[in-house]
Amino acid sequence: MNFTFMEHTNIMQAHAMQAHITACKASGITVVAYCLQHQIKPSHYYYWQNKLQPQRAGKFIAIAPPSVTAPVSIIFTNGNRICFENMPPADYVKSLVI
Repeated sequence: MNFTFMEHTNIMQAHAMQAHITACKASGITVVAYCLQHQIKPSHYYYWQNKLQPQRAGKFIAIAPPSVTAPVSIIFTNGNRICFENMPPADYVKSLVI
């Protein structure tokens, strides 16, 4: 695989920071204390920690809209009215109006 110098540098830095993150977690000391001992800026540590963690799935889930069971009336400006016991699909209503 051919990497540019910057890609190679980023890969090496990612490996080094992954080693620091693993060592910090195993050390039992705080991130700030670990960073002080290893002359790493805490912001740099947290940047790489966030960048290297696996992407999580979105927090939203799809839900079906509730079905309307109440009677529905559509009154037009010319006085005509369409009444339904339950709300029909929007495409059906649109086909009646056009």
